[in-house]
Amino acid sequence: MSQAEVAREIKVSRQSLSHIICGKRELSLQLAMKLEAYFSLPEGELMKLQALQAIQHRKHIIRTNLCKKLISKNAFWSYDVKDLCDIPDDEIIEKCFTTLDIDDIDLMFELYPRKQIMKVWREQMAIRGEYMQMLNVMIAMYYFGIKEPEKYIKKIVQQHLNKLLQNASRIDC
Repeated sequence: MSQAEVAREIKVSRQSLSHIICGKRELSLQLAMKLEAYFSLPEGELMKLQALQAIQHRKHIIRTNLCKKLISKNAFWSYDVKDLCDIPDDEIIEKCFTTLDIDDIDLMFELYPRKQIMKVWREQMAIRGEYMQMLNVMIAMYYFGIKEPEKYIKKIVQQHLNKLLQNASRIDC
């Protein structure tokens, strides 16, 4: 079935349909409902797809911009970055906290789930003890709402050390 045939059947111009298919124009609710009825699609399916594409596009733009800022600040000096897709998410999260400003860190929270960000912070940053103490206290309080950050960080460091000791004792056996 051609675009012209579909456009004629749902009573819209072929140009309008073509612009939507090519991504030059957003799908209106009215047109989405006509297309869903015409093709017997579940209600809301086309609008849902459009929203998902918009979210993925925004996340791609945020990730690209954060990576470019980090590269410009030489945050990946030890990497041979040929493609922005090669940079692991964990590295982006850590470098955003250590290199970028609050507005960029807020964008990072749009890009990644809070749980993932907190896991990276706990496992890669908070365990560094005094080396990053002030930054970690600020992150704990501001981004994760931790009431007693020094105590919390000390506990994380101790858990990490205990884990390392357990692994070392297994190796010795």
